[in-house]
Amino acid sequence: MRKIILLSFSISFLFSIDGKIVFNDGTTVDGQINSVNMSSIYITPIGLNFPEEIIIDNVDSLKLDNGKLLVAGNQVLLLYSNGQFTAPGVEKSINQQESSYPVEYVLVPNYSFNLYTGYPLIKASSFEMYNDSDPVIGLSIGTPYGFFLSNFFVNMIVEIAKYNFNEPEGQKRKFGGWAFQVGVSPGFFIGNTSISLTAATGKFHEGTGFITGGSIDIPIGKIIIEKYGDLSLVESLEEQLEAFEIRFTSRANIVQKAKSAADAGGATGWIGAGISLGYEF
Repeated sequence: MRKIILLSFSISFLFSIDGKIVFNDGTTVDGQINSVNMSSIYITPIGLNFPEEIIIDNVDSLKLDNGKLLVAGNQVLLLYSNGQFTAPGVEKSINQQESSYPVEYVLVPNYSFNLYTGYPLIKASSFEMYNDSDPVIGLSIGTPYGFFLSNFFVNMIVEIAKYNFNEPEGQKRKFGGWAFQVGVSPGFFIGNTSISLTAATGKFHEGTGFITGGSIDIPIGKIIIEKYGDLSLVESLEEQLEAFEIRFTSRANIVQKAKSAADAGGATGWIGAGISLGYEF
């Protein structure tokens, strides 16, 4: 029996084809389509090694890279198995259920780039003398490396940020420099809203530091496609626009201060808010 199961998986991988699933809420997943039946799609998402089962009731459409449409409006147009396409029979598969299923979201691990800019809104009491600050800017690189926690993926990230605070009067001290950090960034859904969290630590200009934050992801590229998809320019850039998003972000920063004649040192921090532009490969 074990050999039969392994053979079945091997055949499935052998006849896989590339395609894209669009869920009812507009989210998508790309990968190798292993099989399609009346109740489920088996897909191996890009970056993974084993297929995931997706319930047909959660799928708006399934389109292959060659343009062939297998699923549209929750309806299976063509079945696929072992490299063969067949039309569905008149009778529904006995495995197809009329009951509702919980929506399955698949977050595919891949590389992403996010350019961030924000402004400090709340400062620690030990930081109040620096009442003049510049916008914080940074670059966050998401990687496909990480681990699955329940139904969402926690990926490793690398961040570079520039911050600068000034004391405009008195001693006119400055506090600022570059930060180099590594951390994790899990993503998940609340309803139809995509949420990303961040936790990272690393080296700041006067010692180590730690940040935590969260963001709401706005798929601006998909919104543009939905509203202006009939324009030739938008149509030609559809693949690139789908990977583009805007994030509204809030972050809490805890950093070390070096001890000096004018400062007792220790830890300080601030809470800021901002916006980031992201592109997912």
